[in-house]
Amino acid sequence: MSRINRVVTAAVAGGLLLSMATAAAAQDGAALTRANMLFTGYGSATYQAALNNEFENNFTASISPIFLYNMGGDVLFEAELEFGLSGEATTTTLEYAQIDYLGFERVIITAGKFMIPFGIFGDRLHPSWINKLPTPPLLFGHGHGGVAEGSLLPLLSDAGVLVRFAQPLRSGWALNLSLYATQGPTLVDETADGDDGHGDDHGAGDDGPASIGAPVVGFGIAFDDNNKNKMIGGRLGLVKGPNFEVNFSAFNAMYDEGNYLSYNAHAVSLQWGMRSVEFKGEYVHLMQEFQRDQTFPTLITSGYYAQISRRVGRWEPVARWSQLFDGTIESEAVLPGKEILAVGLNYWIDATIPVKLAYEVRPDADDSLLLQWAFGF
Repeated sequence: MSRINRVVTAAVAGGLLLSMATAAAAQDGAALTRANMLFTGYGSATYQAALNNEFENNFTASISPIFLYNMGGDVLFEAELEFGLSGEATTTTLEYAQIDYLGFERVIITAGKFMIPFGIFGDRLHPSWINKLPTPPLLFGHGHGGVAEGSLLPLLSDAGVLVRFAQPLRSGWALNLSLYATQGPTLVDETADGDDGHGDDHGAGDDGPASIGAPVVGFGIAFDDNNKNKMIGGRLGLVKGPNFEVNFSAFNAMYDEGNYLSYNAHAVSLQWGMRSVEFKGEYVHLMQEFQRDQTFPTLITSGYYAQISRRVGRWEPVARWSQLFDGTIESEAVLPGKEILAVGLNYWIDATIPVKLAYEVRPDADDSLLLQWAFGF
């Protein structure tokens, strides 16, 4: 195998294509080597019905094309756009656009706008055909404009530099390390009412940080930094073959123009599999400092999800419990928590084409029934 074949396969298998299935990644890597240019991606069509007295229901659809170009030597360019429906408008989002240098044996250097390796859902599991359920867990919302929508954090994407390192260990174990520096979060809304067009949710609505005077922040919303600070973070993972991985992630940044207010988080994630059973879980702890009158309190929010699925032929039952704990300041609850139990049944038409039927139970809101047809190409 040539050096180009090795580095392209390593890049694809290492997550640069958002953790697509092993067989598909190998085919994509071979196609990219032959043609220098590869067009791939994913999309979905979703029907959601809120089971209340008025029976609200709606259809949504999105498609995310991914472009990869072998620029020659050890340089790879990749980018993803997302086109979707949001209310009465069609949204267009640049998920990432990056250049990867693959010339080192165990190191990949990335520059541009990339999916931040914080936890595992954002940079590996969020594509609709990979996510086992039609909706994301409460920890990570697919927020437009880099702002969380009904979740703790948006899918994190930002401009900067990323270095990935992999070190094989004994007995099939391996150590993975990702380090990055990016523009970091930016102040979006300083008003207390928090009406930024993102709705009533844990991230930005009447029960979000803005409701207690904490500014709303966004990620990857501009290439001009609003201060001299950069967000510094990383993810350290211990891997045992394809069936076990545990990661610790963290980042730290200042989000205001004066470099006074800190915004930092850490996360622990676990993936485990045996035969046809898969388990995934993550815990995130977020701390946002803000100014209120003459004081500088810190809002602490946290949450987790646990998900289990089992593949039986073409069928795959799945269950996921997501919970956001009450937001606190000095141990006093100031924001209400949330929780969702989602159960679903998937039917795999092909290796990258699932049809997903799911039911979400929300103790403090309406239950929902969802049907999604997702595809990867």
